[in-house]
Amino acid sequence: MRVFIAMDVKDEGSIANMLKVQREFMSLGLNAKPVSKEQLHFTLLFLGEIDSIMLERVKERLSNMIFEPVNVVYRGVGAFPSMKHPRIIWVGVDPNTTSKLTDIARGVEDRLKPLGFKSDKQFTPHITLLRVKEGNSNRTRSRRSEDVGGDALATAIGKHSSTYFGSDTLDEIKVKKSDLMREGPVYTDMFSIKASSGLGSK
Repeated sequence: MRVFIAMDVKDEGSIANMLKVQREFMSLGLNAKPVSKEQLHFTLLFLGEIDSIMLERVKERLSNMIFEPVNVVYRGVGAFPSMKHPRIIWVGVDPNTTSKLTDIARGVEDRLKPLGFKSDKQFTPHITLLRVKEGNSNRTRSRRSEDVGGDALATAIGKHSSTYFGSDTLDEIKVKKSDLMREGPVYTDMFSIKASSGLGSK
């Protein structure tokens, strides 16, 4: 099974604001897959393919992790790997939230390192809004303008570089299974850890 560790976006007002901007990008004719409201999350650590035995070991290592609820401020839009040629368009957070989420991600990684899990890149807290399809990051399906392309997309991203989406309190770490389907990934919660209270419900 393909597994990752995450914290879900909870605040409905923030989610509504994110989806509004998501629709704005899609209205450009961008050939991209929007992320559904139920799948908006921060990935703390990607574990990849593991079996049920390893899943139990992960559960054991994380079950007594202690962490405080995180007050989150959702702010700004960015893109990986670049604004002109994005593959991922995302919503970010303010510096204080970045610091707190980085501490939690580091705590998760420290607990799972003995099992062989380690991030292959620096943690950057972000919520994926859109996955731009390969080969279409610099063009759109729309025929009303043939050069909506990279520059216009970069302008649209830049327009929201400081946009405030809302605030939230996140108090649960989830271990999720990801099944890759033709219509997109389907996530299933395997178990969770509540803030300052140990293992949550399956």
